[in-house]
Amino acid sequence: MDILLERVSEDQLMSLKNLFVLAAYDLTEFNNTDIGEDGLFQVTFNFMDWYSEPNYHMYFIRSDRSLAGFVIVKKIQEEKIYYLNHFFILRKYRALKIGQQAAFKAFDSFKGHWRVSEFDWNVPAQIFWKKVVSRYTSNQFIETRRKDNKGPAQEFTNQVR
Repeated sequence: MDILLERVSEDQLMSLKNLFVLAAYDLTEFNNTDIGEDGLFQVTFNFMDWYSEPNYHMYFIRSDRSLAGFVIVKKIQEEKIYYLNHFFILRKYRALKIGQQAAFKAFDSFKGHWRVSEFDWNVPAQIFWKKVVSRYTSNQFIETRRKDNKGPAQEFTNQVR
């Protein structure tokens, strides 16, 4: 399978929002969030602000040209670190290791210090990210707590691959 990260364009922001609704639904298994009265999960992010902000890098994940998810990387200037801010893979693609391939491509896109973090309540994400970061870095990462103390975080400096 050919995995591609495609930069989200301004006219694709609604598609990104729709994927965020699917991601919100997916997380209800772990975070116990309720659906809104309109029948949708509430997504309150301002995607246009992210699109306009040069420290945000928003990508669709495509598998053989089909939309498979998204990844959002934020450069935290004060810390000089790239932060994997949001990441979502449609269930159909999870067993195919599309997530790992997409994460590797995101990491390879920005050289330097990285942080990936998860919430305590999202144990599957913790397992996934620890495995992916370990594979990507040949186990050369440190694990700490999120800045808000709500879960673990993995930090590493990527090498030229």
